[in-house]
Amino acid sequence: MRKRIVALALELLVAAALILVGNAYLTRGASEGRAPALPEASLNGRTPRLGVGRPVLVDFFADWCPICRADQGAVQAVARRATVVVVATQSKASAIRAFAKRHHWRTPVVFDPEGRVARRYGARVLPMAFILGPRGTIRFVVAGYTTAAGLRARLWLAGAGL
Repeated sequence: MRKRIVALALELLVAAALILVGNAYLTRGASEGRAPALPEASLNGRTPRLGVGRPVLVDFFADWCPICRADQGAVQAVARRATVVVVATQSKASAIRAFAKRHHWRTPVVFDPEGRVARRYGARVLPMAFILGPRGTIRFVVAGYTTAAGLRARLWLAGAGL
C-alpha cells in the first residue's frame, strides 16, 4: 500500500512538472511588467479597466478555438466576482457578439480582429490568460485551458502581492 502511495505521488509530481514546463514553453515571449493598454471601446459598450486597485484577468479568446470556448465557463464564473476583460482576437465581430449573447457574458469584450492587441501582449497561443496585479502589472500568464479555481487562486495571489 505504501509503495502505491509513493508511486502515485511521484506520478503526480511528474505530471505537475510537465504542466509547468509546457506552460513555460507556451508563454515564452509573453509580455512582462506593466500590461499593455487595451482599447477603450468594447463590443458590448463596457469599458475595460486595468490597474484599478484590484487584480484583473485579461483573457485572449477566439470564437473558432474549441479550447477557448470550453475555457469560457471558467472565465465567466470568475467574472461574477472579479474584474475580467475578454479580448476577442482573430474573430469576426458578429460571431463574437452572438457567442457573448448566447453565453450571457457580462465582461467587457475588446475586439482584436487582426491580433494587434494579442501581439502586444505576446499571446501566441489561445486561450491565454494574463493575471494582473492591482497596479496593472502582469503577475501570471497561463496558456490553454484552466479552471475557475486556478484563475481565482492566481487572482488572489496577484492581489496579495505574492
